[in-house]
Amino acid sequence: MADQEHVAVLMQGNAVWNEWRKNHPEVIPDLRGAELGKASLGGADLYKADLREADLRLADLRGAVLRKANLAGADLREADLRKADLTDAILRKSDLRSADLRKAILETTDLVSADLDSAYLAGVDLSDADLTGSSLINAGMKKADLCGAHLGKANLCKADLRSAILRKADLGFADLREANLSDADLRKVNLRGADLRGADLRNSRLTKADVHKADLRGVDLRKAVTRGTDLKDARGVKGK
Repeated sequence: MADQEHVAVLMQGNAVWNEWRKNHPEVIPDLRGAELGKASLGGADLYKADLREADLRLADLRGAVLRKANLAGADLREADLRKADLTDAILRKSDLRSADLRKAILETTDLVSADLDSAYLAGVDLSDADLTGSSLINAGMKKADLCGAHLGKANLCKADLRSAILRKADLGFADLREANLSDADLRKVNLRGADLRGADLRNSRLTKADVHKADLRGVDLRKAVTRGTDLKDARGVKGK
């Protein structure tokens, strides 16, 4: 359970909360399971805060500092996280459906098995983030930086990944059916065993990628650069 004193200070507003944090740098905020739905927390200093299982539905977290915060299992549905700093944060098994994460920093963030269906992630920095087993169905990820990200067995069905950077990302056995990967940077990406049926890879850079046993039936590869990629073991290559 959350420390009710910490919750009471937080609910007094960001100015009071941030001043309290400044005066108590040794205290790790205990906000476990706190009911913070629709709370106005924009710009709040939540560095290393314990927010496990917290209810943050529709919360305003714009520009909040959530570095190294523990949000495992938190409910963040439709939360506004634009420009929030979530570097090294734990969001394992959290619910981020339809959350707005545009311009947020998610570098090296733990998003294992998180639900990000229909989330707004355009232009987001997810480099080296762990999204293993996460769900990103219909997620908007145009121009997102996923360089080195771990997306093994993730569900990216119908995700918008136009112009996304997926260089050296691990997408082994991921579900990318009908995903839009046009103009994406897929150099040295691992697509081993991935399901790409009906995906759009036009103008993508698929150089030196691993597509061993990937399902490419119905994939649009027009003008894609596949130099150094062995397509012989992939299924159903079309447009080459």
